[in-house]
Order: sequence, then C-alpha cells, then structure tokens
Amino acid sequence: MILVTGATGHIGNVLVTQLAARYPLETIRIFLQKHERLHMFDGLALEIYFGDIRKPADVRRAVKGARLVFHLAGMIDTAPRHPELLEQINLGGTGLIIEACLEYKVERLVYVSSVHALPDLPGDQTICEIKDFPVPNLLGPYARSKSAATAAVYDGIARGLDAVIVFPSGVIGPFDYQKSQMGRLFCYLSTQGWLKVVMTFTGAYNFVDVRDVVSGMIAAAEKGSTGEGYILSGYRITVRELIHLEREALGQKQPLVIYAPNWLVKAGAWLVYAFSRIIGIKPFFTPYSISVLESNSNISHEKATRELGYQPRPLAETFRDSILWMQENGQIRRQKAHARMIAARKGN
Repeated sequence: MILVTGATGHIGNVLVTQLAARYPLETIRIFLQKHERLHMFDGLALEIYFGDIRKPADVRRAVKGARLVFHLAGMIDTAPRHPELLEQINLGGTGLIIEACLEYKVERLVYVSSVHALPDLPGDQTICEIKDFPVPNLLGPYARSKSAATAAVYDGIARGLDAVIVFPSGVIGPFDYQKSQMGRLFCYLSTQGWLKVVMTFTGAYNFVDVRDVVSGMIAAAEKGSTGEGYILSGYRITVRELIHLEREALGQKQPLVIYAPNWLVKAGAWLVYAFSRIIGIKPFFTPYSISVLESNSNISHEKATRELGYQPRPLAETFRDSILWMQENGQIRRQKAHARMIAARKGN
C-alpha cells in the first residue's frame, strides 16, 4: 500500500493519478481533511482516510500498513496571517509522519520540501542540494517552516528512517484543480490580453512542470539513495518572459513591456498587501513574492538528472498545456480565434 498526504493539491492529485497507473495492483491510500473535494479522482479506486495531520492518532492510522509514504501535506502562504499554523502543519505534521514511519517500519518516505528551504546564495551562484538544515536567516515563515521540517527528516534518517527528500521549484502546469497562486495568476493574465502596454519589473523565478516534478518524485522513491535530497527545478524565466509565454499560449498579441523601478513595485506590493488584509482577499503579489522574484533563481537539477534520469520539459509546452487544460475545465475563457486554431489542430 502507498500513502499520499496532501493528495488534492496540485502536485498531489497528479502524483495519485500516476501512482495508480504505475502500480495498478497496489492500494493507493490518500489522507485528507474532511472538507476536501475528491472530484479530481473520478474513476480511480482509492482508499480514503480522513484526519488531521496535526493529530498523532490520525497520522498513525493513515501510515499503518504502508510500504511507501509520499508526504506532501503542507501549508503554502506567501502572506501568512497565522505563522504558528504554518509551523504546526509543515513542521509538526512532518514530525508525526516521521515518527509513524519509524514505528511501522515503512520501507521509504519521500518528503516534499521546497527550494525555499535552501539557502539563497548571493549573486548568481548555482543553488544545489545541501544536508545542513535548518538554514538560518531564510525569507519568511513558510521557508523557515519547510527548512525546519527538512531538518526533522534528516534527524529521522539518523535514527534509521529510509527517506529521500525532493525540493521542487515553482510548480506550474495542468490539473491545477484548486487554483494555486500561479493558477490564479494565469486566470488573471488571461483577461488582460487587450492591454497593448504592460508594466513589469526585473524579477525572475525558476518554474517547473508539475508532471515532471511527479515523475522526479517517483524516480526518487524507486532509485534515490537513502538520505539524499534532489532538486526538481525547471528553467529560470523573467516576469517579462512569463507574460510572453502566457500570451503565446492564449494566442494573444504580445504587448510592449516597460519596466518600473523595483522600489516602486515593492512599495505598491506593501499597499496592495495592506488593502487586501483589510478587505479579506488574497493578493497575487505580496512583499514576500516580490522578494522571491528578486532572489537568486539559478537552481540546478543536475543531481536529479544524473541520478534519477530527471529531465524537465520546455516551459512553452507547459504553458500551452496549462492554458488548454484551464480552458477545457472552465477556469479561463477561450477566445474564438484561439478556439478555432485548437479545433483545427485536433482535426489534423
């Protein structure tokens, strides 16, 4: 039996689908909260356990009997109002998973950390895997919670746990049923095709296709060395290139891009963040996300490629498939001209 926590998330639902196809004779158990919807698993035969990742009894019940555990359950928040909840779920929940895996002698734990748990090296130095966690002076509660949880996994490994750790970069791609932050951004940008001039700034980030991350996770489970970490990154692109790929995938005309000073963008992010807290909405860009886009995103997946055969696909393909999936699932509207082009392609 294989257990997946965080199964309804963007990575989780793609993982469950791939595991069901790869191991058709093995039970796939998913550990969920009671309010979570399961429509993304229609047609799959799954064993469903409901519970709270913060409760030891619930975690032990879910882990018992598993030979392989993929631990994805976590909280992602770039503008956290409750940093203590981040720690309870990301660190505390991971600690309970570790203890249950040790108790029930699970064959292997695959823990999904984040590149944010790694040190942000100055300049354009290449960011690679490390084993010394937690990393001090990280940016924001989310990064600190993931780094501390990664340290807990390494402590479990020292106590006899068979575990590997993966560090995805910014995950995008189809099958984003719950609309991640990037999914929400894609939806917003899809409505801005009428703009002939777009203002942006000099930020950049490393993005990777969710399907490639999942393939890397399964490879880590099957071929990874105990105690090793593997960065599952993709390609670094600027905000300007992101807009270009989005417009291209939508069949929209490319805009004239002009750059605003980064200090002005930061000031605007603080104002939007404050206003969003007042009216209770979740903004696209926060002071934290702007800082991330200004940080070093030269993140290497060379180790995963060498040891796991990991190879991320081109981002143009990811953007195209993402937009098409979102259109087919009613998340964004399909323009008539673009719809005719897609229909013609299918006809050929």
